[in-house]
Amino acid sequence: MKKVIYIIIFLCLIFGTNNYQELNSISIITNIGIEKNKSNYKLIYQEVIPVREDNTINNKYKYYESLGESLEECQKKLNEKIVKKVYLDHLENIVINTDSKELFYNLDHLFDEEFDNFNIYLSDNKVKDIISYSNNYKYINSIADRKITYKKIKINRNEKRKSLIPIIGIKDKNLIFYKYKNLGDIND
Repeated sequence: MKKVIYIIIFLCLIFGTNNYQELNSISIITNIGIEKNKSNYKLIYQEVIPVREDNTINNKYKYYESLGESLEECQKKLNEKIVKKVYLDHLENIVINTDSKELFYNLDHLFDEEFDNFNIYLSDNKVKDIISYSNNYKYINSIADRKITYKKIKINRNEKRKSLIPIIGIKDKNLIFYKYKNLGDIND
């Protein structure tokens, strides 16, 4: 009987931790900023780093930036720059400082199908100023009237419906939601 118990414990130890990842070995990306200049793109990742202090967990943030001629090139450079495995399951928002329709098409290539439930915001400000505004990575979500997820934009594109994207900005040193931008029919 003891042999059976030892075999079961041994098998649980070997096969029971397949999905286990050490928190120190992954880079949890919570917000992404995208800026487009005349000839290149700038991609910014916000990594949240949970730190235990005095029986509480506080978040610290680290920012990674890259420039490239395409979003794919920027993402490749960032993945090379970040030593840890990039973990996008906790992606909350993408803030874009442009209303270029081609940018929405390029987002399809950046993320797997499972990572399409993040919120999309436009901003006239620098996106790093927006995503680094608060010490709470979910703060951006709390200021918008309603969330427009990327999944909803993709559904609207397939159904040939218009998409309204919230615009957020910094005014009088406060982060505010102030209107929606109609992208028009993003299929044309």
